Amino acid sequence: MGTPDFAVPSLQALLDEKYPIKLVVTQPDRPSGRGQKLTPPPVKVLAIKNNIPVLQPESLRKELEAIEKIQAVECDFLVVVAFGQILPKTILDHPKIAPLNVHASLLPHYRGAAPIPRAVLEEESETGVTIQWMVEALDMGDILFQIPCRIEDLDTAASLHDKLKVKGANALLSSLERFHRNDVRRVEQEARIGSYAPKLKKEEAILDFDQPGFRVHRQIMGLNPWPGAECRVRGERIRVHRSRFVPRAPKGDPGTVMEITEEGCLVACEEACVELLELQQEDRKRLPAKEFLKAYSLPVGLVLGGAP
Repeated sequence: MGTPDFAVPSLQALLDEKYPIKLVVTQPDRPSGRGQKLTPPPVKVLAIKNNIPVLQPESLRKELEAIEKIQAVECDFLVVVAFGQILPKTILDHPKIAPLNVHASLLPHYRGAAPIPRAVLEEESETGVTIQWMVEALDMGDILFQIPCRIEDLDTAASLHDKLKVKGANALLSSLERFHRNDVRRVEQEARIGSYAPKLKKEEAILDFDQPGFRVHRQIMGLNPWPGAECRVRGERIRVHRSRFVPRAPKGDPGTVMEITEEGCLVACEEACVELLELQQEDRKRLPAKEFLKAYSLPVGLVLGGAP
């Protein structure tokens, strides 16, 4: 059970290792792109390519027929990777051996919908993937296996996503091998310990330069690809997709353009600076900042607008 690109390596890994997959359950096709063309989820595309039956319920909590179709398929394991729906207990209890979930954090940290961007936004130096034994409570299942992953200075939520989706597939295979060897160790989570990673909101996109430079940098990187950090320049919205933290003393008020560099522009924050590396005008292409600045002026001394 999985839907987006994050789930594809896990399904591919199971196929590569010749695990017999009797059914793939994914979200319905959705409109996508400028033309709003009905587009199948990435997991469905891979399943069809490998001649695996696909089920696409709108809501497993409301569609009894879909639940019956799943229960009619005998299985040892239920594998869930970013499926996107809350599963009823009848589904979790269905597999003979275990319902497994690939979660993109080191549980108990960052339970919830947006563990990858939240780890970047919260200035973590490390995250990872966890294989958990699924239960009804959100991301509260016993921990079976974990692989850590360092968050590099130039990691965006997008680049971290691409690292973790591969690590998730590797962790899944390692967990299944432990089941084969009868070497499964379940570590119970304590409800009082851990943190929650709520969905991102569009309102979080507005940059606030009046805070420590590293936090501004991580806001920019954590909101890439969605919703994308933004600031106001002469009343126009400018998206900021990538940055670099620069531990230099700022000159001028927060948001002041201090210097045009080889790769972009240096902006003052609280206690330090950020170098803006990739920018975008509204309804224009994303560009490396040095290319953007050839056509768009950000003079030294200009104060970029942000959150009040």
